[in-house]
Amino acid sequence: ILVVDDAPEIVELFVDVHERDGRFEVKTANTGYTAGILTQEFNPDLIILDYMLPDINGNVVCQTIRANPAFEHTKIVIVSGVVNQDEINELLKAGADDFVKKPFNIEKLIERIGELLSV
Repeated sequence: ILVVDDAPEIVELFVDVHERDGRFEVKTANTGYTAGILTQEFNPDLIILDYMLPDINGNVVCQTIRANPAFEHTKIVIVSGVVNQDEINELLKAGADDFVKKPFNIEKLIERIGELLSV
């Protein structure tokens, strides 16, 4: 799993929860640029992606990943507190598999990740 968020406390939460869970290897990025590099190197099964990154928005990241056939298996879950329904629909059209609004319930999100990855 690749966690992409510019909020250190969100990244830390995901890392802690996934390490305790033990099913997933977790890498983290705090910009879209770093996320792109890590996606190429790590080839994640799932990306947890903040919609509003300092350098790029989630739509562009989704479209870029979806344009590359090497990542057709990669699931994308957008996490954000600042989008309206039209923006959510655009994200889903851009290739996101799911959308979770901040603040979120971490247990429910982990459960959803398990469902998306069938584990």
